[in-house]
Amino acid sequence: MAGPVSIEQLKKEFADFLKQKMYRNTQERFLVLEQIALLDRHFSADELYIHINSKGSRISRATIYSTLDLLTKCSILMKHRFQGESAHFELSSRKPNHDHLICVECGHIIEFNVEQLNTIENEVCSQFDFTPMKHSLQIFGVCKDINSCQYNK
Repeated sequence: MAGPVSIEQLKKEFADFLKQKMYRNTQERFLVLEQIALLDRHFSADELYIHINSKGSRISRATIYSTLDLLTKCSILMKHRFQGESAHFELSSRKPNHDHLICVECGHIIEFNVEQLNTIENEVCSQFDFTPMKHSLQIFGVCKDINSCQYNK
């Protein structure tokens, strides 16, 4: 598994992407990226909006949504849809090639990485003459004891 990527590396990667695709390089976009780098969990656009604005920055929802879209296009972020909810995001570099267990009752997400899945991915891709880039496995279920689950709201 790759080590963590520094915020400076992320900023450079994003700046290069914006320049190459001829998007404007704005302070707000980089502030969004900096705040994302501080989060150590999956987050929705609305959660990020509340997080950023609670710290005194005034960035519009539109800027947050457009920046998340750009960060996803340049592969800095991974976008997930967990059981029809709004999209959730995470830094691609934080935990590359991992999968998720999602509780349908409380919404708790457990991240895991099992080497056998990587082996299966390679075998299936080889069988169909396909070059893998990334994968995402989501297993939906319920926590062991939903009544005493600390994540159940």
